[in-house]
Amino acid sequence: MKKKLGIIIACLCVAVFIASGAALYLRRQENIRAAEAAMAAETARIAAREAAAQASARLKAVTVKGRQPAHEFTRPAPPPLVPRANILDLLELNPDTVGYLSIENSKIDYPVVQGTDNDYYLHHTFDYIYATRGSIFVDCNVELDPEILPPHILMHGHHMRDGSMFKDVANYKTKSFFEDHPLVRYETLYLDTVWQVFSVYVCDSNEYVPMSFKDDETFVEYAEKVAARSMYHVDMPPFTAEDRLLTLNTCSYEFGGAHTLVVAKLIRVGYDIDWMREAG
Repeated sequence: MKKKLGIIIACLCVAVFIASGAALYLRRQENIRAAEAAMAAETARIAAREAAAQASARLKAVTVKGRQPAHEFTRPAPPPLVPRANILDLLELNPDTVGYLSIENSKIDYPVVQGTDNDYYLHHTFDYIYATRGSIFVDCNVELDPEILPPHILMHGHHMRDGSMFKDVANYKTKSFFEDHPLVRYETLYLDTVWQVFSVYVCDSNEYVPMSFKDDETFVEYAEKVAARSMYHVDMPPFTAEDRLLTLNTCSYEFGGAHTLVVAKLIRVGYDIDWMREAG
């Protein structure tokens, strides 16, 4: 009996061992399959990232290639400025010519010169003849460039009793003349410009009129100052450092040493007489 019981126990132990081994085997197989699945998933993710990166690289290459010009492009240089024939003709007569000044419906219609000082053309005409009327001339302290307008051009001319030279500059003190003659035309060797008068005022001959400015702010302050001094108000956009001023100066008779100054602002480079008449 005891022998039979021992055999049964032994058989049970063997059965338990076999069952445990089978369970362990199954768990190992499950772990292997899970590991293989995780590895396959990671491999798939890596492959997907690589495929996305390759696609992005191909797209980038196509995009860049599409934006690149098929051949090298060189922007053409602007055409050279062409000298104005009328100024060239005047230069042949007088090498000091720097332009031509005119105001429609007035007697101001003269060539403009610039000397090495402010004395010679005060008493010499355009053709070098000594005469009281002198010439219309740019102040010798203005640094002129035929292709570029300086910030401020100051011109001088006599106030002649016969109405010639800058007599009409003094007439700007009359409101009707001021309103009827708002535009000034000034031609240089390369430029044809139109200016709008915005100020007329009387000052002493000893008053300093700046022709250059230490900075943009000083220039704007000066423009605002002469606008505020005007006998008549003109609605103008705010002044900026890019603006250009033209001042016409002549003698006046309000008091000893009085001068009348008319100040205009550049509004157009290029000239159309029909447009000028409409604007006036």
